Amino acid sequence: MRLRLPCVNRVGLIHDITQCLAKRQVNIVSLEVEQGNVFLECPYLEQEREEALIHALRKIGGVYRVETIALMPSKERTEQLNAILGSVQDGILTVNQDYLLTQCNMAAVRILRLSLASVMGQPIDDSLAGNLFVQETLRTGKSFRNREVFVDSKGGYCIVSTLPLRNRQEEVVGAVAVVRDIREVRELVHKITASRPVTFADIPFTSTAMARVVEQARLYARSDSTVLICGETGTGKELFARALHSGSSRAQAAFVPVNCAAIPETLLESELFGYEEGAFTGAVKGGKPGLFELANEGTLFLDEIGEMSVHLQAKLLRTLQDRRVRRVGSSREIAINVRIISATNRDLEKQVAGGLFREDLYYRLNVIPLFLPPLRERQEDIRLLAEYFLKRFAGKLQRPVQGFTPAALERLQYYDWPGNVRELENVVERAVNLVEGTAVEERHILLGRRPPSRQIQVPDVRFETYQTLHERLAQVEKIILRETVKRFGSARRVGSVLGLSHTAVLKKLRKYKLNQPHQANDG
Repeated sequence: MRLRLPCVNRVGLIHDITQCLAKRQVNIVSLEVEQGNVFLECPYLEQEREEALIHALRKIGGVYRVETIALMPSKERTEQLNAILGSVQDGILTVNQDYLLTQCNMAAVRILRLSLASVMGQPIDDSLAGNLFVQETLRTGKSFRNREVFVDSKGGYCIVSTLPLRNRQEEVVGAVAVVRDIREVRELVHKITASRPVTFADIPFTSTAMARVVEQARLYARSDSTVLICGETGTGKELFARALHSGSSRAQAAFVPVNCAAIPETLLESELFGYEEGAFTGAVKGGKPGLFELANEGTLFLDEIGEMSVHLQAKLLRTLQDRRVRRVGSSREIAINVRIISATNRDLEKQVAGGLFREDLYYRLNVIPLFLPPLRERQEDIRLLAEYFLKRFAGKLQRPVQGFTPAALERLQYYDWPGNVRELENVVERAVNLVEGTAVEERHILLGRRPPSRQIQVPDVRFETYQTLHERLAQVEKIILRETVKRFGSARRVGSVLGLSHTAVLKKLRKYKLNQPHQANDG
């Protein structure tokens, strides 16, 4: 039975209440006094005795009324505190001046990998107290904020903040430590800062060559094996790496890209593996996590892997084999769970043969190879990509451009695109900046180098053969058909370029006994 007695604050009130209870032989389990209220907790009474006691308490001078309550104030506060501590994702621990652990929520147990039954009410472990800055806070009374620390019980890093607890005399009587799992912090940062994920649906194509590659990549995304993406500069290797990540079971974790060619060798090691405070001149205070740690549970994309030095190749191989990293200047190893996707525009097999790339690392990276075709081998995609980029840049630059003239499209089709999709994107952006009307014309297409000649080689006139004009024109027609088929590879495309029907092209090819395009290219 729990009661609340709203009352006046007078001398002897508590004495009168206890006398009333003693007279009726009712024990007091607990009694709490707050301003204007007395709270009583008594053993369970039969209804008749309970009603008689309440009636007697109401007659005590200064007692306004008697109410039944569910919980005593201290118990209610404890329940509220436990609910709060249990609802937060951060670990919270409190330690008194004797280093006894007085509070420890389940988040702290999970993050620090503790056993709640074995630590509550026990002295905090010296190593843990040191790791969490608890000793320093109790000794100096200073608070620490967002310090990255290595916790032995966890075998990894956490973010820790501390606050001293003081009494009315401003003496330090305890400390509170707030612990955050560094992976959860990184996941939160990733959710806030990450750009829109790239999926395979975001890769525009119509060619059969790209259809095969995308189909392969969709299968590879379901695996957790290492992928090596090979292709010329500008073919979209990072785009595919991001799509592989988005299609994998790691999609909710971080995708961390690093260009191995863009970072000097002296810095790349510390960027990949991180470093401890004081590891070298200029090291950030408190140290810094490496990209392997930032990508933990997610995907690390190593672009231009062929540019990595042999020294770093050895350390990367060790990391891939052991699934553990060691920060520069540290003796501790950290377990990681990262999927590696690497990319290169070099022939790594030639580099292995020349001693420029480790053979064992090559085979470790080349578990699943993915080859991206250059743009010149998928010409069917040029128009689609050009229109895709045109729409994007017209909106971005707020230009009323709606399409290409036939001559502009022909100029794009006849170029061999050494810079591949990236070069095409740049050419279209440049054209959108130059155009004044609603259509991109041939003069707006500024290419990096002259497109290959489209001039047909006319056969020499040899009078001794006594050819008629019809026979000589047939020779030229045969050359035109052969070169156009070689260029466009589709009877429908050839017909479109030459102004002939699909069936007319096929008849002429049979007439001159030329190889006919594959039917798959005519859809």
